[in-house]
Amino acid sequence: MREVISGVLVLIGAAFMLLAGVGILRMPDLYTRMSATTKVATLGVGSTLLAVAVYFGELGIVTRALATVAFVFLTAPVAAHMIGRVSYFIGVPLCQATAVDELRGHYDPCTHELESVCFSELERQLPNMQVGRLRIPDGATAVGRTLAEVALRQRYNVNVLAVCRGSYTIPNPDGDVRLLPGDELIIIGPPERLDDVAEALREGSVG
Repeated sequence: MREVISGVLVLIGAAFMLLAGVGILRMPDLYTRMSATTKVATLGVGSTLLAVAVYFGELGIVTRALATVAFVFLTAPVAAHMIGRVSYFIGVPLCQATAVDELRGHYDPCTHELESVCFSELERQLPNMQVGRLRIPDGATAVGRTLAEVALRQRYNVNVLAVCRGSYTIPNPDGDVRLLPGDELIIIGPPERLDDVAEALREGSVG
């Protein structure tokens, strides 16, 4: 009876591992490949190790097998999440057939943390507006000036939602915030005006 149960578990594990291999070959992008292989391969490894535990039935082997199963179940999802998260940050493309990118606009590019405001949702609610991220170049004339002195709202009809400075974000900044090289401005305004601000920053004419 023990041999039968262990044999069934081995077959189940082999089937899951086969599906994991098929998932690598058939899935269209890194994210779907990783999702399929992580889940299926984890079940395959778990079933195979359970078969070993059932077949030998010794306390030492059963303990090691169950500990390994627990380790795999705990670490594989975390590893897959981290790989997927890093891949998304560095711009690994999604499949062209992807209908909705639910992470778009949710992550703060400065801190790599979830933002409290979803910019894509904000853009849907304000159809004539666009949210943009503009970096202050080292040689820009805006460096060292305050937001009040730069006067983006008066000049370009855009509003500054936040200033990202390294790992620190200044939400809803007031006019006294002084701009530094490398600061990233998160601004909202008409799309053509965002282009004007970006061009002005590149040419150093803002400020």
